Amino acid sequence: MTSKLVRVTTGDGHPMDAFVSAAGTGSAPGVVILHEIFGVTDFIRSRLPFFNDRGYTAMAVDLYHRVAPGRSFGYADQGFTDAFNTRNRLNDDQSVDDVGHAIEALRRLPECDGDVAVVGYCLGGLYAYLGARRWNAAACIAFHGVRIEKRLAEAAAIRVPLQMHFCGLDRHVPASAVSAIKAAVAGQRDTTVYEYPTVDHGFTRIGQPVFNAGEADRAHGRMFALLDRVLRGAT
Repeated sequence: MTSKLVRVTTGDGHPMDAFVSAAGTGSAPGVVILHEIFGVTDFIRSRLPFFNDRGYTAMAVDLYHRVAPGRSFGYADQGFTDAFNTRNRLNDDQSVDDVGHAIEALRRLPECDGDVAVVGYCLGGLYAYLGARRWNAAACIAFHGVRIEKRLAEAAAIRVPLQMHFCGLDRHVPASAVSAIKAAVAGQRDTTVYEYPTVDHGFTRIGQPVFNAGEADRAHGRMFALLDRVLRGAT
């Protein structure tokens, strides 16, 4: 399956590139994919056919379109430093608003049937959490979202199904942060926190040392159970 480049216009008229891959002919529910601090990497691009294979049209957006359009970075050494510094140039609230326009852009494409959910990793996981209050999405799913514990005031206003996955070995999201997040969302309807004690940040990133096939499969099973329920009406 090949992807096509789509130009999304944000609320203030800024162009944002996104890559879209269809599930097949006709229209299907959509999934917006939000990248890690490393940008639209090969891993993020691999998520397009990954979701297509489950019958979803997928869109991967360039969250760095304002500060470093088209850039992606390595996972270690200078690559990590450059990624971290680029991430810190973002205005998170502005970026969350930008993603809202990407959701609407995907919804309007003929490849999408109008129902859209969001899946975010790391940086994108933070935005998925924030977007659960702000976006008109069917659901939001966050993998090892970083800095969520700094935005816990948002938790009281979550209005769509939210699923979060955290790693027991993650130095970027320590146990104290996960505990604070769990306490903040306790009692929120259709909000679930899953913990994986034996894995590290990026455990679904196939081809990398942190990848854990068993736990990735378990997390993906939970993710698709939610996506199938909110986008397909599965029970």
